[in-house]
Amino acid sequence: MGTIPPPNTGDLHVSVEDLNAAAAYVERLKQYVDDTIIYEMERVKERMKGDSNNAQAVPNGTPFGAYEDARMQWQALTKSTANMELHLKTLSQRLASLKQGTEDIAKAFGDTEARNGANGKEIERLLESAAPPPAAGGAPTYPYTA
Repeated sequence: MGTIPPPNTGDLHVSVEDLNAAAAYVERLKQYVDDTIIYEMERVKERMKGDSNNAQAVPNGTPFGAYEDARMQWQALTKSTANMELHLKTLSQRLASLKQGTEDIAKAFGDTEARNGANGKEIERLLESAAPPPAAGGAPTYPYTA
C-alpha cells in the first residue's frame, strides 16, 4: 500500500489569535442560537396555546371533517415545533463542541509555540557554549585524507 501524502495547505497560515477569534465567533453564534432563536420558539409555543378565556366560536357549528383536519394540522404543527426545538438544542451542543475543539487546538498551538521557543533558546545556548569551528587552513580533524 502506498503512503498518503500530507495535505497541500498552500498559503494557509493559522495563528493562535486566529483560532481564539474563531472560538469567540462560535461562542457568539451559540449565544445567538440560545437566546434569540430559542426565545422566538417560546413565543411561537405561547401563541400556539391560544387564548383559552376567549374561545373562538365557529358560526353554524363545525363539520366533523373540518374539525379532524384542524386537529391533524395542530398535531403536525406541535410535532414540527418539538422537532425544531430538538434541532436547535442539537445545534447549540454542536456549536459548544466546535468552540471547545477550537480552543483545544489554539491551546495546542500555543503550547507548541512555547516549546519551540524554549527549544530555540536551548539550541542558541548550546551553540554559544560549543567550541569554535577549526580554522579553514588547519589540519584535518579526521585520521585519513582523500
